[in-house]
This record gives sequence, structure tokens and C-alpha cells, in this order.
Amino acid sequence: MSLDSKVTEGIRDAVAEAGQDPKLAQRLVAWMTAVTSGNEDVNDSDAAERRLDVLYESTTTSRRDAEELF
Repeated sequence: MSLDSKVTEGIRDAVAEAGQDPKLAQRLVAWMTAVTSGNEDVNDSDAAERRLDVLYESTTTSRRDAEELF
């Protein structure tokens, strides 16, 4: 199964609308593609943690916004 083009487009649009680096969208699409193709197990918590670390590092936010999350 491949990742639906509407999902890919939606990820890219959302990342752009949020003012994030397009590389973030590429990383999200790569992860979703790996999951839908069966190359990565969505239930593998170690793999998910590694992917999430990369995504967190790729995401920018203002300090105020980050503080509001906690």
C-alpha cells in the first residue's frame, strides 16, 4: 500500500501554513510512507521515538508557544 497523494499534499500544506521548513514535511511523508509500505512498524516504540526526536528537532516554535504546551 502506498501513501495516498492527498495525505502527502495535506502534510506539505500544513507544514507550509505553519511556517515550518519544507524538510519537516519531507520527514513526515517519509515516515508515513515507511509505515504504509510495511517497512516500519507503527507499534515499534523505539523506532517511533527516534522518528519523533528527528521531527522535534526539525520543528520551530516561539518560546512562548512552547511554554504554553506545559
